[in-house]
Amino acid sequence: MNQDYTQINAAVWDDINECLTDKATAVSHEDFLAAKGGALDVTLAGVHLVPRAWFPELKGADVLALACGGGQQAPIFAAHGAHVTVTDVSARQLANERLVAEREGYDIRILEADMSQPFPFEDASFDMIFNPVSNCYIRDILPMQRECARVLRPGGVLMTAFVKEEHFLFDPDFQREDVLISRHPLPFDPTRDLTEEQRQAQLNRRMPLAFSHTLTEQLGGLMQAGFELTDIFEDGDGGGLFDRWMQSYVAVRAMRKE
Repeated sequence: MNQDYTQINAAVWDDINECLTDKATAVSHEDFLAAKGGALDVTLAGVHLVPRAWFPELKGADVLALACGGGQQAPIFAAHGAHVTVTDVSARQLANERLVAEREGYDIRILEADMSQPFPFEDASFDMIFNPVSNCYIRDILPMQRECARVLRPGGVLMTAFVKEEHFLFDPDFQREDVLISRHPLPFDPTRDLTEEQRQAQLNRRMPLAFSHTLTEQLGGLMQAGFELTDIFEDGDGGGLFDRWMQSYVAVRAMRKE
């Protein structure tokens, strides 16, 4: 590929497919006020809310919202009194983040950054990292997991989510919305396993290039990076095509070892 895949995905997220608008729509003023009143309603993967027990004390906490632009979760954390830093590869998603902060009048640090690269933060800078489904958009995830461990303080909490590997065995049939068609053997790498024509067709639908990752990479990588897994749940899209066959997502809570 002539253009780096992360640049391609950044451009796609600047103009994301309609089927993903629920994952790219900022919180309302009413949602922000509810959070100010104590509500803590955020998702990591599909439709299930993150259990409140997963969260550390947010007031005064340093929180990294990783690959988390769009104004969905970071405003909720800010409403609870956290000092929030948001990074994302999409300038448009970060612009939405900035608009919400200006609308609601809170301070936030916003950085355009590629999570496949070293994080632009000092060691032990954060008490919590919140990372919604996004590591499918990078080829190698262990460096990112190690960076999460590096910038978290000992005992800090990582909340992250990922797409199940078997999801990549199939594709929707865009001519028949109720049908899945087989795609490629695993592991799946769109820069290797799709023809240029197939990649372009996917990009024309405003769908990012996504990579499959094994459980060994996802969960084993977190442990290798220095995390202890403390909880986990599966999730889906709330009635989407894949939900007829399986729940496509996994949400994980992990703690940075002391």
